[in-house]
Amino acid sequence: MKEKFSTIYKILIVVITGIGLALNFRLYGFLETIVYFTNISNILVFLFYFGYFVLKVMKKLKKKDGYYIIKGMVTMAITLTMFVYQTMLSDSTDAFLGHPIENMFVHLIVPLMVILDYIIFGEKGNLKKNFPFLWSWILIVYQLFVVIYSFLGGTFRGKLYPYDYMDIQKYGILRVILNCTFIYVFFIGYGKVVQFIDKKWKKRV
Repeated sequence: MKEKFSTIYKILIVVITGIGLALNFRLYGFLETIVYFTNISNILVFLFYFGYFVLKVMKKLKKKDGYYIIKGMVTMAITLTMFVYQTMLSDSTDAFLGHPIENMFVHLIVPLMVILDYIIFGEKGNLKKNFPFLWSWILIVYQLFVVIYSFLGGTFRGKLYPYDYMDIQKYGILRVILNCTFIYVFFIGYGKVVQFIDKKWKKRV
């Protein structure tokens, strides 16, 4: 019975994430929004859970290390999206002014649904100590993308940087490096806490 509820819940995540992405793409257009970590993390959620459903239907779903690395990376990415927006960006961005529904889907509803999926339905005890460092590659790759994209002349809705905390002209390069370092350290630290709790949780089940 729990497995059926788990599958239904994951299908719901696909539907809700799809709605959120559609609303945001309609708001600013696909090409303008695809370059933001918020939408990238939401797309990853959509692709992961859609792929999960397809593989399950085909009876080819295998929950090995690769599965937990990818799911952990997706979960951490969408959690970071919620955390950074709520703590660092909600008062500094005008992208969602007058658009609370679009905002709630990508920054609150989808992240909370993914987190609850792990808490309620996720298998515990499969997260290894090195996984948080593997998950963090999503941040490193995005930072490299921003640098290369900006170097080639790309802009983020007319700005040089996708998020306020990355604005070198406004804060200076040292402050921006500190901001990015703080987010990376938080990401690793949070991942370590999740891995530790996951291990203890398994022992208590």
